[in-house]
Amino acid sequence: MYGYVRPVKGELKVSEYEQFQAAYCGLCHELGRRYGLACRFLVNFDFTFLAMLLADGPSVPTCRKRCIAHPIRRRTCACGGGSLETAADQTVILAYWKLRDGIRDGGFFPSLACRAACLAIGRAYKKASARRPAFAKAVREDLEELDRLEAEKCPSVDAAADRFAAILRAVSEDIEDVGRARAVGELCYHLGRIVYILDAADDLAEDAAADRYNPLRYRFETADGKLKPEDEKTLRTSLQHSHNAICAAYALLGENPYGGVLSNTIYMGLPSVAQAVFAGTWRAGNRLQRERSGI
Repeated sequence: MYGYVRPVKGELKVSEYEQFQAAYCGLCHELGRRYGLACRFLVNFDFTFLAMLLADGPSVPTCRKRCIAHPIRRRTCACGGGSLETAADQTVILAYWKLRDGIRDGGFFPSLACRAACLAIGRAYKKASARRPAFAKAVREDLEELDRLEAEKCPSVDAAADRFAAILRAVSEDIEDVGRARAVGELCYHLGRIVYILDAADDLAEDAAADRYNPLRYRFETADGKLKPEDEKTLRTSLQHSHNAICAAYALLGENPYGGVLSNTIYMGLPSVAQAVFAGTWRAGNRLQRERSGI
């Protein structure tokens, strides 16, 4: 997805950071095992969070593996978990449609990289769709509706964010326990809403310069690709409501082996990222954090 869902590294215990790193590496290896080398480049923080959220049981088995990024020293990886398989399948499906969106919006020459990547994972997408037909159907239908809203230049931030949020809510459809599925679905819905709105705020200046659709351009008056202070306050209030809903849904979930990392991400990571986006420091800080994280 977009990389907005991540813990605050400095607030993690050493053991929690190792858990997070193992989950990230485990998802990367699972993508490679199920879909080949090319799909390992799709690994991201957002679906690592979902893999951890979907994990069940008192602990997660680990193993030590080498990879292209770390060919000499073995690294600890989460392994053997159904949540990693689910997250790997969903990563491929969503990444494929995100690439398709990049092809549509980028023009022929700017979108050549997206075209090449789309071809590279095309077979993997068909396989993942066969494994997760309900999720693939939800992604396709909700993105088609989002495309319609974009074509109409819909000024409703809620309407556009709702379609993307519905995609993440579909993550919960494979959970057998009804109560847990409902809580995870609610959490993921509002997480998707936050991710969509933060991405719109982060891309506002760029979209305005390129005359691309961004619901914030049509909902608020902007100056030089920036929101007015009162409009930014309105948007932050809307995001806070979704964050409150995430916290309430998370409180309903039972014990999770990644509880420390998940709590850090929800209670500290999301507000920290939102603050950086609205302060205009997210992109530079995101690159630096990625370089320093070693992941």
